[in-house]
Amino acid sequence: MRSATRPAENVRRPVAVAGAAPRRSGGFIRVLLAIVAISMLVASAASPLSAQDPGVHVGAIDGHVLDQDTREWIEGAEIRVEGIDDPTFTDPEGHFRIDGIPVGRYRVLIRRIGYAARLDTISIPTNSVLAVEIALARQPVVLEPLRITVRSATLERNGFYERSEQGYSGVYLDRAKIEEVRATSVTHLFQGINGIRVLYDGLFGARVLVNQHYSVVDTVQGGGCQPAFWIDGVRSAMRSPDDMLLNELEGVEIYRRAGAPGKFIHPCGTILFWTRVPTK
Repeated sequence: MRSATRPAENVRRPVAVAGAAPRRSGGFIRVLLAIVAISMLVASAASPLSAQDPGVHVGAIDGHVLDQDTREWIEGAEIRVEGIDDPTFTDPEGHFRIDGIPVGRYRVLIRRIGYAARLDTISIPTNSVLAVEIALARQPVVLEPLRITVRSATLERNGFYERSEQGYSGVYLDRAKIEEVRATSVTHLFQGINGIRVLYDGLFGARVLVNQHYSVVDTVQGGGCQPAFWIDGVRSAMRSPDDMLLNELEGVEIYRRAGAPGKFIHPCGTILFWTRVPTK
């Protein structure tokens, strides 16, 4: 930080010349009035510091903030002076000014995103303006990587993501997860999901049952509880999910037992199917 102290300007007063004989002509009076008017004008244009109460010892900082390498002005740099609550920011020309600072030594913090913060100590003289030039060094700002999640407009519109984030005890399969499973049929999606089992029932196709805690005899005889099926928000009477085509699905919600939200609740559980082209 480079600084220079500029003392406040003093107003010059007319000096009487010794031995000069006073003139009482009208010309002399006009000249005297002109001198008084000029003196008043100069006094009114004096620095704000010179207008301060002589009993109050204050100064000011007038400065610029620039890039250490490019020497270009830095806009929006924050300047904080110890003991002054409100920060000051540089304008597009990198300029800032802080008036009315009591005389003394202060720590000054200068910072701007993308630059290393700088802390300096300065002394404020009485009734003076401290001119400073502050250079900041560039510092790379490490940000977290941008996270992008592609969401299905269909699932978004039907509350799929909202329910999945609200902590319902369900299993949620969006299109990406459906493709990740590499299933060969719709019922193949349910294999390996705890509390769900697939029963292959010959002529009638595969069925999905809830609650696998049954004996071997019950399993062979088809024991279990069949959940309610919903397609695009409409209750369906289909016997097997394989009545649908796998590539038609945009998402699936699986609720075991009575864990489904709102109108979808069912004592045997609920499976919601959302299609890529909603059915009418």
